[in-house]
Amino acid sequence: MTITLEKPITFSLVGQRANNEDFVLQVNEQSRLFIVCDGIGGWDRGEVASQLVGESVARYFQQHPQEDLREEYLAAALSSAYLALAGYLQHNPLVNKLGTTLALLYLHGRGATVVHVGDSRVYHLRAGQVLFQTQDHKYVRELVADGIITEAQALTHPRRNTLSRSVGAESGQPLPKMDKPDITHLTDIRAGDCFFLCTDGVLEQIDPRTLEVVFTQNISPAEKVDQILLRCQDKTRDNYSGCLVAVKSVEGAGSGQSHELFSRTLQNNILTQLRNME
Repeated sequence: MTITLEKPITFSLVGQRANNEDFVLQVNEQSRLFIVCDGIGGWDRGEVASQLVGESVARYFQQHPQEDLREEYLAAALSSAYLALAGYLQHNPLVNKLGTTLALLYLHGRGATVVHVGDSRVYHLRAGQVLFQTQDHKYVRELVADGIITEAQALTHPRRNTLSRSVGAESGQPLPKMDKPDITHLTDIRAGDCFFLCTDGVLEQIDPRTLEVVFTQNISPAEKVDQILLRCQDKTRDNYSGCLVAVKSVEGAGSGQSHELFSRTLQNNILTQLRNME
């Protein structure tokens, strides 16, 4: 399929923090790769981690253009990010550990591929309805899934903001800290669809229901982003960043919606790539 886009809208604001540790890849209507990262709070130099990972993955895609995103390709792209973190630690001995989330959308001839690690999200919306959203990699979410705590208890749990997965590296480790990503392939892309990537600062004020209300309105992509920013302004404590990708037209669209999840095999491929690069 051939996907034509409206001009993507990006934003990244500091919120009530002292500095901005988010990263948003700069894009235009010809872009097919979209990335949002959020440096982990409490770790060293979150702004460095998010930028290194976002730019490393983007650079790999640019230098090795590929239409069919096989696991080996994605493993190599993510390996480049882990190695960038490890290289920074090696040259900056006073820094102990770096980590970030990663939310990635890639549009191609077979649809869209979504890659995510952590709690930055990717949404796929149509006519104001959320068709797909990534699932946060958080400690409390795993406790709820295992039946250890309830949804209500998760809201006040002392570790409710702790990530269970991230893209990170620590000094003194032979290999970077490597958590498995979730990869989803979406084939049902239509004109008028929107993809929205965002960091968790946006989610302080925008839940899926609120997002559907915004995207139901017959307004431009820029006006939709204005609605989101209005809700976050002066209220969101964290940095808040995002990227809205609106589909203008689709030729040769696929039929049906398929979700293919890869985790363990891809994780092993990344480890193999990293060992080969040592």
